[in-house]
Amino acid sequence: LVSGLVVFFVLAPATSWLGGAVKAGIEALVGFNPLLAGAVAGLVMWPAIMFGIYHSVILPLVLVEMSEKGHSFFGAIDMTSLVMVSLGITLANIVRPRSSGERALAASGASINFFFGTFVEAAYPFMFADKRVFASALAAATVGGAVVGITGSEATAYLPAFVAPFVSTNALGLTLAMVAAAGTAFILTLLSNISASRKLTGGQA
Repeated sequence: LVSGLVVFFVLAPATSWLGGAVKAGIEALVGFNPLLAGAVAGLVMWPAIMFGIYHSVILPLVLVEMSEKGHSFFGAIDMTSLVMVSLGITLANIVRPRSSGERALAASGASINFFFGTFVEAAYPFMFADKRVFASALAAATVGGAVVGITGSEATAYLPAFVAPFVSTNALGLTLAMVAAAGTAFILTLLSNISASRKLTGGQA
């Protein structure tokens, strides 16, 4: 009860205000420079979901945009910078895990992200275990967001990866953004895992 009251009266207003400030800033950037706006939106998505801003601000914003016009800028950013980045990270850990036990964990996360467009938390074990993978997620999210911005793509989240482009305002643009985000995350994570494996085996891996 005490912890709930603290969250409701202390933390929630602070995170809501912070999220509103992020939202207003990104909307201003969209009008000024779409590429920059997309890049910034992509970059802030992972910190936003980790610190509670996503569910209090960004998700409701996606729903409002969807109800108004049937598609959403932040929906495209969500699909690209969260779902596809998580997919790229988990795919890399299927191809070259740091340990054999991580392959099964990555496989389940990758399949859910691809077929259902959710469960971005599947990337958490790999991001938190290696700061280079965490940095890779931020870089890939920024790249994907930038492509969303420059192509003017709007879509929605929580759809299978192979369906999302067909309900967007720019199927080609969103596809490019999704591939760019997943590909960047995959390559950077793969390189990180190879480097980590070589260190563990004294450079023989």
